[in-house]
Amino acid sequence: MKIISLMDNLKGNYNNLYNEHGLSLYIEKDNKKILFDTGRSDKFIYNASILGVSLKDIDAVIISHGHCDHGGGLNSFLKLNSKAKIYIKRECLKEYYFKVGLFRNNISISKKVFQEYSDRIIYIDNLTQILNGVYIITDIQKYYDIPRGNKYLKVKEKGKLIQDDFNHELIMVIKEKSKACVFTGCSHNGVINMVRTVKENFRQVEIKVLIGGFHLVKLPAINFYFSFEKSIIYIINMIIDQEIEKIYTAHCTGEKSYKRFKSILKDKIEYIKLGEEINIRL
Repeated sequence: MKIISLMDNLKGNYNNLYNEHGLSLYIEKDNKKILFDTGRSDKFIYNASILGVSLKDIDAVIISHGHCDHGGGLNSFLKLNSKAKIYIKRECLKEYYFKVGLFRNNISISKKVFQEYSDRIIYIDNLTQILNGVYIITDIQKYYDIPRGNKYLKVKEKGKLIQDDFNHELIMVIKEKSKACVFTGCSHNGVINMVRTVKENFRQVEIKVLIGGFHLVKLPAINFYFSFEKSIIYIINMIIDQEIEKIYTAHCTGEKSYKRFKSILKDKIEYIKLGEEINIRL
């Protein structure tokens, strides 16, 4: 399985690519081509062309949750690709905001895309296999506390902004026999909760690889990162307890938090930067 980062906060070694606060991963598995998130804008499309990735050949798109830094490029993608189905939770149709004090910013995915391309969009409400060995988990159980950075993220209900419960978030699992690779997007529900949810749904499966952001940020909308030591230690203990072989983190984990992970987990964890390619064998 091949994975290429088409969008991330960090540019890495590719000065000819555009970076932004967002995430988009290209995945090849068994001759199927998958796009996991589309970044904040259409910049991931330019990056894909430079990296030799043909977005016209994408078979399926998974949008991890309803924030624009993960689904903002969806409209541009659908104009380019005429065949891919989009898999998303219905709750992504709601309005989402980043709010600090009197300041608030709409961070929703444009509703226009859901109206214009309704025939391409598949709303997932329960555990579903969308391709051979590719599963979507929609019901994420909150066994433990969710990230503190979520306090600034709201959803509009009946005209009022209330605390987001992140029921619009999903997990993608790519499974081969008894091994699995788990994609978490932003982990707003907490990466520990997401890993445990995967284990509850696939009891006999070993999670070999974990990929995604861990949302160890304080003010995500303005890229202010803050290391949450207690949360980091909990995540590290979970990784060790579950015997996860490799972690590829990105996007909303934050550079300071990543350095702390790296100091303890060593070669077990890597940051997959924009333009980088990894190959995984389950």
